[in-house]
Amino acid sequence: MLYAMKDNRQVKISEDEKQKFIDAGYKIAEFKDGKLKYEKVLTDKDKALAAKEKEISDLKAKIEALESDKDNKNSKKAKGEGK
Repeated sequence: MLYAMKDNRQVKISEDEKQKFIDAGYKIAEFKDGKLKYEKVLTDKDKALAAKEKEISDLKAKIEALESDKDNKNSKKAKGEGK
């Protein structure tokens, strides 16, 4: 038996209803060993956040590559050359 939890509400649900309650913002728990154990569920917000974090890390890598490329170009100029 699964439980859907949100605010002060606790609803017993079946496995078939699980996704409907997840989409409505409920946390899903299962009663095991005398305790409620919550499932980790990826919501649309979680997926969007993970995509943005990946994009940020990719952009940081590009910035570092461009900065190191810029430093290499500046160090290669011979003394006396123009700007």
